[in-house]
Amino acid sequence: MVGRIFRAYAYLFEFLLALFLFLLSVVTIASGVHNLNLGMLPWTGAALTWWVFSLSIIGMLSVILAVTGAFRYLFPFWTLVVLILMVRGYFFSSYYYPMGEGFARAVWLTVGALVAFLASLTLFRRPAKR
Repeated sequence: MVGRIFRAYAYLFEFLLALFLFLLSVVTIASGVHNLNLGMLPWTGAALTWWVFSLSIIGMLSVILAVTGAFRYLFPFWTLVVLILMVRGYFFSSYYYPMGEGFARAVWLTVGALVAFLASLTLFRRPAKR
């Protein structure tokens, strides 16, 4: 029961994050001006926009495949990628927090990604026999 709650949290967290990034990249692509600025990611300009767009589609697809059971083993790897990108981008890059603003948000977002990753590992467990 607890595993299902954690998995539901992981699905929701990762899907909402991917959906937000998808919408952000679609708006940027539709505007024709690739001025998306996400300093915690390693890309810039048009490359950043297309990476965010592509990764968001992969993220939503991995959640859908895991929820439906079609290919659930992609999801834990996806959550690991998200966690690595967050830790690397927020804490081990040149990304800075002006006047300390946003640091707590970055920490909580990364903790949320860590919990989602740990919850996604429950997909590797064998289902209990009834």
